[in-house]
Amino acid sequence: MHSKASAEDVDVWVYHNFPPYVVDGDSREGLSFDLADKLTEMSGGAYTFNVLVMPRERLNARMDAGQSGIVLWANPAWFGDQNKTRFHWTAPVISDRNDVISPVEVSFRYTGAESLRGTTLVGISGHRYPGVDDMIDNGDLERVDVSSEDALVRFVASGRGSVAIVAHSAATYYVRSLGLLDEVHFSDKPHSRYQRYILVPSDMDDLATFLQSSIAELNSQEAWRETVLSYGVNEDLLP
Repeated sequence: MHSKASAEDVDVWVYHNFPPYVVDGDSREGLSFDLADKLTEMSGGAYTFNVLVMPRERLNARMDAGQSGIVLWANPAWFGDQNKTRFHWTAPVISDRNDVISPVEVSFRYTGAESLRGTTLVGISGHRYPGVDDMIDNGDLERVDVSSEDALVRFVASGRGSVAIVAHSAATYYVRSLGLLDEVHFSDKPHSRYQRYILVPSDMDDLATFLQSSIAELNSQEAWRETVLSYGVNEDLLP
């Protein structure tokens, strides 16, 4: 193990700029910062994990340029790596789901991808939506992009988009905090359920080995579970 003086800096890329992952970037409040600090502590001086919050499009550009960094809260399907052969992946850190929301006056009932045909889908710039992207490419539905989950919820509540797909944690947080409970409808059936992992570049074998063992250890620690739950995360979303 390296000494403190020779700790390797690791860029931690986070594009989920919404609670519980990022609550306040300026004050480093949120699970992303908690996890990075915990991993730094667990490394015993080998690594220092530095969180950098950015839009998905900027993250994509960094990856395309071959820059080194790990990605928190990622899923293989969103990075074209369903078989987990392009990158290293840790054990799941947390589970989540994508809700389908719409203006109350629309009250869209989602039954599957085909039910979206003919609608206008509001999405986040740079995000991929498995099972839906092909329909957009084929012209079966329109897609309008906004810059953030906050903007997406506001957009839907205003009635400008007929339907949107958004992470459960973000949708429930913003609907409550923005006072939009009477403006936004949640479909009973989610678009998808999935697990969130840490993506590690394929050439960072030592780091991947450390993270794989550390996440497995964290998932068994009651103190870490309490940290996650303190952000209002449902217990059934824990690994």
